[in-house]
Amino acid sequence: MADQRAYLHTLVRGTVAKHFPGKQNCAAREIAEFWAGRELEDHEVDYGGFSRKMKGSREFSLNDVVALMSITGSRRIITVLQQMQDQMQTPLEPREALAAAAAKEAGEAVAAAIGTLDHSIVAKEAGDAEQAFRRIREQAEAALGQKGQG
Repeated sequence: MADQRAYLHTLVRGTVAKHFPGKQNCAAREIAEFWAGRELEDHEVDYGGFSRKMKGSREFSLNDVVALMSITGSRRIITVLQQMQDQMQTPLEPREALAAAAAKEAGEAVAAAIGTLDHSIVAKEAGDAEQAFRRIREQAEAALGQKGQG
């Protein structure tokens, strides 16, 4: 999580540097005025706070990101957030639920093999059972991989 946080900080800093080159105070003012909905006086803008955000001693807020995206028209940050979310591992199904599903599918496959002459039904049920057992194996292999990394 810390790496993602640092990466997001770098993205926001990069957006500021790209759209406000050498003019960090302009970025601070634009963001403050975006949320105020009006022009602000110098004393109303927290230049020091924005400087600390740029240096990393403070975190950028969601408000900062939304304002930057609106002001610059850049969707880079939200695109990267979406990619990060897509890459996050989905939670594993409990092993008991996978085992119950595999037992059900195996029973249906055996019943089809014994009780029907329709080979398409036998093939379908056997394929469903095979897929259920594959999910158990994949979960176990994923758990082994996580233990090796941790």
